Amino acid sequence: MNFKETVDAFKASCRAYQNEKENLLKLRASKDSSPLYYQLYKYVQEDVDFVEKTLDMIDHKCGPNARLMVYMLFVEERTQVDVAKTFGVTRRQVQYSLDKWLRQSLEYDEHGENDG
Repeated sequence: MNFKETVDAFKASCRAYQNEKENLLKLRASKDSSPLYYQLYKYVQEDVDFVEKTLDMIDHKCGPNARLMVYMLFVEERTQVDVAKTFGVTRRQVQYSLDKWLRQSLEYDEHGENDG
């Protein structure tokens, strides 16, 4: 996948993240042992893990404020303007930083090529 596709997949996973975490709790409590149940559980767990792993990588490579901003933008679906006001920066700084942090964390260079 190229950079844009990877970011789009991350955003989509973030939008579903809260619901999927709740669904995991319900699935864990279920006594269903069917193959379909297992496949659903595995899929939801992989999606939650993808978001958490990416947020952890952002925190590790770019710091806790970067993680918080990405969480606010993608999971809470707040606007760049709102996040910029919260952190006392411009919307343009949020956009620039977001692009930089995602490239570093997802290991893409400035041309969208995967470094890893």
